Amino acid sequence: MRLLFFVLFLCIFRISNAQDSIRVTFAEEESRETFVKQRFVDRYENVFMTKVPTRHMLKLGLTFKPNYIFSIENTANNTTQVDVGYEYKLLPSWSVGADVGVSGGWGDNAGLEGLVSGKIYGRWYYDMRRRIREGTGSNNFTGNFLAVVGERQWGKEIVNNRLKRIGLEFGLQRRFLNRGRMELGIGLYYQDYRQDGDPLLLAYEFGKSSRIAIASRTSMGLAFGDWKRQKDQPFCEVLRCDDFVRQLWKLQWPTVYISPDYSNGSIGLAYERKLKSSPFSLNTQVALNYMRIVSRDFPTPGAKLVSNDYQLQSTLHLRYYTHQKKAIRQGTGGNNLSGFYIAPYVHHLFYHSETYFGEGKSKRHLGLGAGVGFQQVMLGSVFIDISAGVSQNLLKIDQNSQRYLGYVRMGFGLVL
Repeated sequence: MRLLFFVLFLCIFRISNAQDSIRVTFAEEESRETFVKQRFVDRYENVFMTKVPTRHMLKLGLTFKPNYIFSIENTANNTTQVDVGYEYKLLPSWSVGADVGVSGGWGDNAGLEGLVSGKIYGRWYYDMRRRIREGTGSNNFTGNFLAVVGERQWGKEIVNNRLKRIGLEFGLQRRFLNRGRMELGIGLYYQDYRQDGDPLLLAYEFGKSSRIAIASRTSMGLAFGDWKRQKDQPFCEVLRCDDFVRQLWKLQWPTVYISPDYSNGSIGLAYERKLKSSPFSLNTQVALNYMRIVSRDFPTPGAKLVSNDYQLQSTLHLRYYTHQKKAIRQGTGGNNLSGFYIAPYVHHLFYHSETYFGEGKSKRHLGLGAGVGFQQVMLGSVFIDISAGVSQNLLKIDQNSQRYLGYVRMGFGLVL
């Protein structure tokens, strides 16, 4: 009998120990998984200010739009617009706002040209109340929205123009850190386009008078508002300061404008790779611009003329990141592909036009030049690349080509 009690006691003791061991192991795994998940949530909230209440926001920045006129020798930067705006929250899900923008430049075909735009809008942040209810957000401007937009434009391109339009836009807005802001949007618009100028050019300008259009925009810059500034900002969480980055595939964010009589779009792809662990890298990229114009009732009533312009540009940069060694030595940066750079480069442009300006001709430019720029990768998934340069044409110069070609480019897109 004593032996039986001893055996039962031993079995119970071993089972209880085994159960305790299982519980402890499970609790450790669950705790570790919860910690990792919570750290990711905290990092996201700190970077994008999702739980910081905000009712007023002043916005300064750049907006990237389709380039309405492009050619191989046209250096006008119509794709980039400087904006100032203000947005005010009426209710947690509803806001109103207004923006004013200016763009301009110089083109050999167009001369001095520019555009001033003003718009007002009302936005419905359709997921804001749910996020507040679930505790994942607060009453602020970070979210997805549907908007009613009214806009007017005044400017000089090839001829003077006036544009009025109203439409619906779907988009998203994100604030990051104390002063950062980004918006993406695409809208469907009803518009009224008016112009005046040289009658010979109206056939080109008439192509933009379509009543219905779809247009995209990307905006990024600074934000100022009624939120409390955070002292300890997680800059390195955003910039990935210490990451070692050997290579990047970069997709330039596309711009789109589609209408029955006028369509325009651009897209680009780049690949950059470090040369071992040095501050040098090779960056190769390809960019494509396309434009389609339908002119009606010219040169005779009832006539219809369809023309297509496209430009293909390929570039190879040898980049030297000037401050990388110093940043690594001081512990303020990593061995990656972000920072200021200088870059000798070679590029080839092929431009074909069927419009009034190109007169059905194709143009080429094979250039050897040098440039400077600044590239920054954020959160490992978004990049900004601002650069300028000038190159000398290595091909034979004639009346359809130029000896020197300069550029100023502001790129934004996704890291693949």
